[in-house]
Amino acid sequence: MFGYIRPDAGQLRVCEYETYRAVYCGICHALKEHFGTLSTLSLNYDFTFAALLGLALKPGFPGYESFTCAAHPFHKRQRVKLEEEVLPYVGGCVVSMAHAKIADNIADSGFLKSTVCRLTLPLTARAEKKAGGKFPALPALCEQMTAEQDKIEQDPGASLDAAAEPSAAALAGMMEALSEDGMEKRILKRFGYLLGRWIYFIDALDDLEDDLKEGGFNPFIKRFGLTAPLPPEKREEVRDYGRELLNITGAEMAAAYELLELKRFKGILDNIVYLGLQQSIDRVFNRAGGKKPGEEEKKTEYPAGRPLL
Repeated sequence: MFGYIRPDAGQLRVCEYETYRAVYCGICHALKEHFGTLSTLSLNYDFTFAALLGLALKPGFPGYESFTCAAHPFHKRQRVKLEEEVLPYVGGCVVSMAHAKIADNIADSGFLKSTVCRLTLPLTARAEKKAGGKFPALPALCEQMTAEQDKIEQDPGASLDAAAEPSAAALAGMMEALSEDGMEKRILKRFGYLLGRWIYFIDALDDLEDDLKEGGFNPFIKRFGLTAPLPPEKREEVRDYGRELLNITGAEMAAAYELLELKRFKGILDNIVYLGLQQSIDRVFNRAGGKKPGEEEKKTEYPAGRPLL
């Protein structure tokens, strides 16, 4: 996915930040163990959220272990222990979506970007094949998403809702599998569907001006009849519409999220759903609005702490 589902780090307690990082490192370990070292390059914040949610719904918790990271060799870190359910599955989702995204970029990008993607595709194909061996439903979800997205991008009359449908359906299927409980599966499917819509819309808004310049597909270009260069008044119109669309989708997502009975990590997950999503919207729109370097958000650094169960 794309890295928009992340916490508002400034509002996390130190132990919550350390827990979040331990889950992130746990997925990285699962990727390396099950899908190869290169697969760790595809890890992003969106699936860290999925892992947190999956672990929060489990009756038991695998605990933590200390390790030395190759990227930070002088400091011991902690990660969630590798278990046989959530972390490997989330790792499979990561590599399957990365492969699908690269395949989509080949079809939807200019010469230079598509050439780079063609060189990268064989590397992701190997990891995706391993993911399919462990979790057969994942490649099918991603292949269907890619095929449906390609059809929609060839349709001159495609609406915003239609354009977001393939991503929404894929995320619905992936999130549904985080639980074996019938009620939880129904809630997670609805939540995942809305999550997929939200990610698709914010990514399209983030890429809007690049797509205008390069001639790439973007449903907001069709919806508003946009041409390059984008006039300031049109930019504001799209931003206002996009923010409202994201907020409505986020509110529906939060309503589904509230139906889940979490056994742990509620503070971190609440932060992401109620604060982090809004921060990502602001970050994308500030970037699109041409903020000066001094006006960019500052990253918050935290000292080492103890993870929170």
